[in-house]
Amino acid sequence: MFRNLKRNLAIAILSVAVGGVAIPAIVSAQSSTVQGTTTVAQKHEGGAFKQLNLTDAQKQQLKTIHENAKQQVEGVLTDDQRAKLADAIQSGNKKGAMRSLNLTADQKQKIRDINKSVKEQSLAVLTPEQRNQLQQMRAAHSDK
Repeated sequence: MFRNLKRNLAIAILSVAVGGVAIPAIVSAQSSTVQGTTTVAQKHEGGAFKQLNLTDAQKQQLKTIHENAKQQVEGVLTDDQRAKLADAIQSGNKKGAMRSLNLTADQKQKIRDINKSVKEQSLAVLTPEQRNQLQQMRAAHSDK
């Protein structure tokens, strides 16, 4: 039972971390794709964020929210953890990156709180129509 709890917690933390990465992907999915790579939004939502038709102002707001969140998360991590995370991401091991950090319970909670705030702030940037559209896309994606 503890094993499943630990596994689920690791998955939740990774999901939250990936969620923090998704904000710039929302922005970049509409502006441009880096040569030879796809954005997180394109991978996980099939580029669905393009359908939201974000304004330039919304893109900038989301970018600012993400940058602030990234700084906050980095502030929660130790120097060693930041180095390990950077190495894991650079090597392409994004899924195992957060698991390898051996986060304390306090760090996990702080990161969850940061990501909850990012989600709330990001949704606040969207119009009611865009929020409804996003909710419909997520529902359709989870039905697969």
